[in-house]
Amino acid sequence: MTAISIKFQVKDLGVPTQFLGTKIQRTESGIELSQTMYVEEILHRFAMSPTRRADTPMVPNTRLEFLDEPSAQEVEEMSKVPYRQVVGCLLYLARVTRPDLSFSINQLARHCSKPRKAAWDAAKHVLRYLHHTKRARLELSPAEECVSLATDADWANDISDRKSISGFFVRVFGCPVQWGSLKQSVVTLSITTAEFVAACEGLMQAEWISLVVGELLGDDVEPAIVQQVDNLSAISRIKKDGSSNAQKAIDIRFHCVKDALKKNKMVLQYVPTSDNPADLLTKSLAKTELSPQA
Repeated sequence: MTAISIKFQVKDLGVPTQFLGTKIQRTESGIELSQTMYVEEILHRFAMSPTRRADTPMVPNTRLEFLDEPSAQEVEEMSKVPYRQVVGCLLYLARVTRPDLSFSINQLARHCSKPRKAAWDAAKHVLRYLHHTKRARLELSPAEECVSLATDADWANDISDRKSISGFFVRVFGCPVQWGSLKQSVVTLSITTAEFVAACEGLMQAEWISLVVGELLGDDVEPAIVQQVDNLSAISRIKKDGSSNAQKAIDIRFHCVKDALKKNKMVLQYVPTSDNPADLLTKSLAKTELSPQA
């Protein structure tokens, strides 16, 4: 604060307790972030006082995929509902404190240009889930690992184009700082290849964070990223030198993860699926699978 005040006019407001709709609470183990008031504003804005309980953001093992065009009646009905507004509000929530919402928002956002009734029902399901979990907190508890990354992929389950979903989860000293659920840009021919692509996409997100952390720590060397993957075949392919017929199916730009491993910029670790926080970013999980990760 002293160094900043030399160049800029600042006012010290003390220890922060609120920031952009996010409550900041210090605990014995670290810091907790929550957006209970923001969730209540969302529920009030869209008049959601659900009588039915939802224990997961989406109905488990479902996806919002439509191969047919909506009827004129459905288009008319959907033009009267606040679908885009709901998705926008949920997107902010998922980006700030609620990684458990990321996959469902990924699915909902695809249909903003042409909402379908099933998608609107899924959006209301998310709101019911929020009503039940509005006091959820994101815990920031320090750990020794400087920058860690967990990645996962759900292979070719989009029936419209058979592209896979990547999930990545980045922590700095044990504290979650960035996560995401996104569709891969290429069609992969195996789950191993999909995991390889997800590992590279996640690494590209983690590398710039590692650079920032290195500068903040005053280190000349960028800290190595500890990358966790739950697919042993993908780990083997990443570690293997040279190329193979299977590897030729992967575009060369995704070999950045192999390059990072060779240059000791990244340490590769296996993590069981049940302990992989990126798992909830690639699919709609059941309550028993979601709870340990969320």
